[in-house]
Amino acid sequence: MIKMNNKQIELNDTTYLIAEAGINHNGDMKIAKKMIEFAAASGANGIKFQTIFPDELFSKNINPELYELSKDWILTKKNHLELQKHSKKNKIDFFSTPFGLKSAKLLQEIKVPIIKIASGEITNHNLIKYLSKMKIPMLVSTGMTTISEIAEVVELIKQYDCPFTLLHCVSSYPTLAKDANLSTIQYLKNTFNVPVGFSDHTTGIEVSLAAVALGASVIEKHFTLDKNMPGPDQKLSLDPSEFLELSKKTRLIEKAMGIPRSTIIKSEINFRDNMRKSLGAKSDIMPGTIIKHSMISLFRPGMGIPPNMINNIIGRTVKKPVVGGTLLKWDDF
Repeated sequence: MIKMNNKQIELNDTTYLIAEAGINHNGDMKIAKKMIEFAAASGANGIKFQTIFPDELFSKNINPELYELSKDWILTKKNHLELQKHSKKNKIDFFSTPFGLKSAKLLQEIKVPIIKIASGEITNHNLIKYLSKMKIPMLVSTGMTTISEIAEVVELIKQYDCPFTLLHCVSSYPTLAKDANLSTIQYLKNTFNVPVGFSDHTTGIEVSLAAVALGASVIEKHFTLDKNMPGPDQKLSLDPSEFLELSKKTRLIEKAMGIPRSTIIKSEINFRDNMRKSLGAKSDIMPGTIIKHSMISLFRPGMGIPPNMINNIIGRTVKKPVVGGTLLKWDDF
């Protein structure tokens, strides 16, 4: 179980919704704060950023253009604290994704409630081991991974008794619905007996809602204020109105899922009486008559003797006249 400020993430609990701000703020603090406000208003439980240090992602020699571009996505420690404070004001959890020990230590220093491990870092055992030792709860994304790679990470984290949730993920942008492979959610649950969520890179909300119905503990969707803003993730992100729709329908699905047992719901009781049948007389039956199958018919409503009691009636002697087309009563015998 992972305990957050606003809710808990655990098996068979309600779904924790994450608005993945990522780098969609483009380094603009005004935009970042607006994203927090709109994410909270749209029903998100948490908003997640990315803690970028260019040298943890790229080499000047190998990817000079990306190295320079990533400088636009930097949020300083001061920025993080400011956004964290703004998130608290808006009653939404603030956390982030590190890409190395430097960014992980920054997040540790500001005491985020949880850290997201990106799919690209799942083989970065040094990072995961550090966070596990510090007992910092983790969401571990599993895009582009084999089951053996996931098993290695699960074993590593469990060594240190650190809370974590796995996120099923397909790391293609955008992911086609036919590639979402949502059956993996239950497979990972069964295999590792831990909460499993879904980091969704499909467009729209339909696949996320299907994941909710399949029991995803977490849904993470990229979030933007405007899909026309510059940036690599804007087009596949949900805008505030779409995220609000996701939130509303998620909570509706949770209510519809109910409880895992068959029981009579309160709203069914009146319908049950009206729609079920009772034992009745096909025609007039005189006193002293011994009841046979051929004398009995079934009529609505189900407020008399139920059909499954017919063998308790057969062979009994009628004590008083019974009018044909009426329901039989126990005191008729």
